[in-house]
Amino acid sequence: MTKQAIRSEVAARVKNLSPVYCREADEAICRCLLQSKLYQKARTILCYIGTSAEINTMPLLHAALRDGKILALPLCSQEKGIMEARQIAGLGDLVSGRFGILAPKLQCPLVAPEDIDLVVVPCATGNAKGLRLGYGGGYYDRYLPQTRCPAVLLCRTHVMREDIPMEDHDVLMDYFVTERGVVDCKAERGA
Repeated sequence: MTKQAIRSEVAARVKNLSPVYCREADEAICRCLLQSKLYQKARTILCYIGTSAEINTMPLLHAALRDGKILALPLCSQEKGIMEARQIAGLGDLVSGRFGILAPKLQCPLVAPEDIDLVVVPCATGNAKGLRLGYGGGYYDRYLPQTRCPAVLLCRTHVMREDIPMEDHDVLMDYFVTERGVVDCKAERGA
């Protein structure tokens, strides 16, 4: 299947998920990440704000702020596929951004990719081997090679897929978090 066909199939599957399952899975996913050494050791975290089809990451954002982490969120530029990380001091630093997703205000401080200790990455689907299917913009595939930290993919088990086509520019994830726990993707790949 093509990437676009998989995206369409997954989007249809997400629409049919029960709101109770989504809420419970999202809470469990956030709890698993927050209890992990990955999160606990990270001082600076880049995290996304989940859309209605994605994981609700608000508990992660609140926890990072409460725990005194440096919290950055992606700010997508007008140039296709280019994003940067901007530090927020609180949710009041967010405005409606590209694609109708909350994003940091332009005045928020820039965080250099090499200063980030953990990147939490969105997906349409993914799997424990670290294969990720995004939404086709290439933002994270362009950004992640600039970082020197683990990339963590959040995904509900009901939308996981094994048959994700990979291209040369696609970046493999280091960790995969579902409601069942945290998986080391390199170990799953036998690397």
